[in-house]
Amino acid sequence: MHTILVFRTGAQAAWSEKFAGISAFAREAGWQLQTIDARLSKPTFKDLIDFWSPRGILADASGDAAQFRNAPFAGIPTVYLNPETDAQGARRLSVISDPEGIVRLAAHELLSREIKALVYVDWFSPVSWSESKRTVLRTVAHLHKLPFHIITPSRNAAQDSVGFMRQLSAELKSLPQPSGVFAVNDVIGAAVITAAGKADIRIPEDLSVVSVDDDPEICENCSPTLTSIRPDFFRMGFAAGRLLRQAIESTDVQPSPLTIPPLSTVRRASSRTLADYDATVNKALELIRLKACEGLTPADVSALFGASRRSAEIRFKAATGRTIGDAILTIRLSAACEYLANGTSSVAAIANFCGWKSDLAFRKAFKSRYGVAPLKWSPLAGSSRVQPSL
Repeated sequence: MHTILVFRTGAQAAWSEKFAGISAFAREAGWQLQTIDARLSKPTFKDLIDFWSPRGILADASGDAAQFRNAPFAGIPTVYLNPETDAQGARRLSVISDPEGIVRLAAHELLSREIKALVYVDWFSPVSWSESKRTVLRTVAHLHKLPFHIITPSRNAAQDSVGFMRQLSAELKSLPQPSGVFAVNDVIGAAVITAAGKADIRIPEDLSVVSVDDDPEICENCSPTLTSIRPDFFRMGFAAGRLLRQAIESTDVQPSPLTIPPLSTVRRASSRTLADYDATVNKALELIRLKACEGLTPADVSALFGASRRSAEIRFKAATGRTIGDAILTIRLSAACEYLANGTSSVAAIANFCGWKSDLAFRKAFKSRYGVAPLKWSPLAGSSRVQPSL
């Protein structure tokens, strides 16, 4: 059994999905994974390699690419996930999130409103994954004949949060309204929402905001909640494992990055307007997103409307194109797919986690939607893994 070293530097929410994909491939390949959290301290790479004698290395370089710049991996097949250009180098194998696909989804969401400008809010320091998104969004603005604005954090912004908020508030106030704001990731997107609130800028009426990564700990705790593009982290991990096996078995593997398209737009309140849905429908959508897997029923949601169940259903379906029950079911099934992809929970446990009263009810609902029983569903069936946009 081959030992594969797996280095982590990225955020927890994204990492857990990447590692689920890596683990799924490792089970298929018969690998033993040894994970190292490279965020805690700079790894002693040589000692780790001497001790574990790995057959290959997977390095999640999305959090701190500099960790791997001079790593002694020569002679060991290595694949990087979302590396920086300087870490990736000219002859490094890598798997990356498709920046063009991410920006395309974000732009579609922002341009669905009548906006006067597109705005890009950059990362704290120059990084290639931010530059690529900025370049694509600039092209979109040009194609749609919209002014394009870039907000670049000041040099010390990462250490001076108050100063960053002041800078961001001032620059947001100077924008034409309404504008569409695309933040490089959820951390920056949350900062935009906070700074807009300090400047008395209404979201989404004055600024629509979309970010990237769909970290629920961030997106669901913003006020208003933050719309985010969800990359396919699971597929990235699986693809990285597959690419590593190719490198182990053959030296003739092309070093050009393998790009993985994003899953979907997870639409929340920062890009919705009351013109899209009335205020009560917005509240209903947020309740469904947050509570669908906790046994929420259509009757619970209908109670928000202060009217009959039939009246609530008519208003909800007119605004969203689906029934309340279908909206709840979509969220539950999506969560169930994530548990199935991780491969660590039984069908009965997943049914319980996702709000079904019995595993029989879960199996029936799952097969009706996807055409297969839960245990026969493939986590790489892209259409099944697309997250719903409520």
